[in-house]
Amino acid sequence: MLYAYSWDSSNKQKGFDMQGRELFELRNELKAAIDKLRGDLKDVEQNLKDTYLSRATAALNAEGKDFGTTSIVDGNRKIKAVVTKKVSWDQDSLREALGTLSDEDARHYGKLTFAVEERKFTNAPPAIRSVLEECRTTEVGRFTVELDT
Repeated sequence: MLYAYSWDSSNKQKGFDMQGRELFELRNELKAAIDKLRGDLKDVEQNLKDTYLSRATAALNAEGKDFGTTSIVDGNRKIKAVVTKKVSWDQDSLREALGTLSDEDARHYGKLTFAVEERKFTNAPPAIRSVLEECRTTEVGRFTVELDT
């Protein structure tokens, strides 16, 4: 059940003239309702992920991709699925890998935090990519699904 309270600045003129304690109580009720709804939303998002992520991943793989946007059919509904990637780098391995490159290349591709920008990695020559590849991990970043109208 959704929380059924609407507040706007005109409420005071509509006879909802609340005083200090009542306002604090209302605020606490609203905060509790928001927390509950955020928890419910998190549960629904997880349920959607559990239901559709493997199908979306399979559809992307069939398109030769690991991440991106695809459409899947569920019954008579077309669903748009977006799977983003989250890249992390093994800091010790990356430090070693960057150490094998020229200083100029290491400064260009690496950061002090031992990360490589995804755009640079994607566009790197094969020899450099192969050195850096061992340090790179990709995983699902964010997943969203919407009815495709």
